[in-house]
This record gives sequence, structure tokens and C-alpha cells, in this order.
Amino acid sequence: MAEDGLFRCPTGTLNIHLLGQFHLLVDGQPVNNLAAERPQTLLAYLLLHRHAPQSRQHLAFLLWSDSSESQARSNLRNLLHNLRQLLPEADQFLKIEPMTLGWRSEAPYILDVAQFEQAVDKACQAEDPAEAQLYLETAAALYQGDLLPANYDDWIIPWREELRQKFLETLEKLIGLTERAGDYRAAIHHAQHLLQQDPLNEAVYVRLMHLHALSGDRTGVRRIFQTCVTTLKQELDVEPAPATQTAYDGLLRLDVSWSVE
Repeated sequence: MAEDGLFRCPTGTLNIHLLGQFHLLVDGQPVNNLAAERPQTLLAYLLLHRHAPQSRQHLAFLLWSDSSESQARSNLRNLLHNLRQLLPEADQFLKIEPMTLGWRSEAPYILDVAQFEQAVDKACQAEDPAEAQLYLETAAALYQGDLLPANYDDWIIPWREELRQKFLETLEKLIGLTERAGDYRAAIHHAQHLLQQDPLNEAVYVRLMHLHALSGDRTGVRRIFQTCVTTLKQELDVEPAPATQTAYDGLLRLDVSWSVE
């Protein structure tokens, strides 16, 4: 078995995608019977807390906080029964005890969240910029969307925000690495990706204008600024900040000393 969540692919491997829409594969074949929200929620919780068994009492209260203790426990038993029916070879992956539920870490599975976090960690540890860039690009590719965006349970919100922040930081680092390497086309690509995630962030528009100016592309500088003006007007009914306007005026002259920190 390899590192957590980055397993090789033996027969019977469960490939679980929680970033973006929930998606489950067994040996590359989609599993479509886990479409209901509650089984997905329990599965996701056990996966995200895969390093330790979880108290049944805690799970019951977490998922049915408005129910009585006896009703919540009954609901959990029913949900666990459903999950065992729906998840292929469920007992190979679920560790079921009288007082706890957990995920079997030795089971053959691949979890996109674990792969993403490990790629981010390896990028931080890498001393060679090219190696760090490779891991960051892997992390960016793995992040197919926010963690289970259709799930509105309170417990998942901190997880979702933490992973999203790591993703934004990944894009920021990629922009910096590729810009320093003189690969402005790649830097622009990553900056555009960042802008898609945060289209009201004027600093990102300035970063993009700066990259186009480094490329000698006045048309690109002008286009990015106009997109900024239009987006802010449509979404917030405001004009760009004076610092953004000043940066635009300088970058339009290809004066790359202009930037917004």
C-alpha cells in the first residue's frame, strides 16, 4: 500500500471523487446507485475522518441534531444499512463496530481529497522549483470543484473552505513560479483560472494585466481592464479602485513596475 489516498490500483480499487460533483468508480467503471445525498454524506464524513473511528453517538447527533437521541440512532442504523447495500464490497471499506464506524485505511481506494492535499504538501517540501511546480500543477488538476458543493451540512463547510483556500494558494504559487521562470503564457493561464474562482478580486486583474504587459501585449492589458470594469459594474455597481486604474495606466505603457500587492 502506498501513501494515504495515493494507492496503486489493484483489482477492486474504489476511486472516490468528492471535489466537485460526487463520483464513484470501481475498477474504472462508474457506480451510479449512490446518488442519494444522505449515503454520500456518511461516506464523505468517514473518508474525511479516515484516520480515526467515529462514535456512532456523535454521527447520529451530527446528522440528525433536531431528532431525539433514539430516533437519531435509528436513522443512523438505517442509513448504514443502506450504505452497505449501495457501496460495492462495503465491508472491505467500512469498519463497523458496536460503538463506532470508520474507514479501513488498508482498503484499496483512491481519494481525490487525499491526493490533492498530498500534492500540495509535496510542493511545499520541494526544494527544486520545477519539482514544486509539477506537484502544484497536479494539485490544481485534481481540484475539480469545491468539496461536495450541493451538501449544506454545517460540518462540511470548514472542510470546504480549507480545501478551497489551499486551491487558491496553489494557483497563486503557480503564477509566481511560472512568472519567475519567464513562462508568461502559463502564468496567464493560472491567473485566469484564479480569476474564475474570484472574479471580483481586483488584485487578480492587475496581476493579469501585469503578465500581459510582461508579454508586450497592450491589447491583453486593455481587454483585462475592460473585463474588470464590466464585472464590477454588473456585480457591485462600482468602478475599479484608484490603485487599479493607476496600475492600468502604467501597464498600458508596458511599464511593468506597476502592481498591486
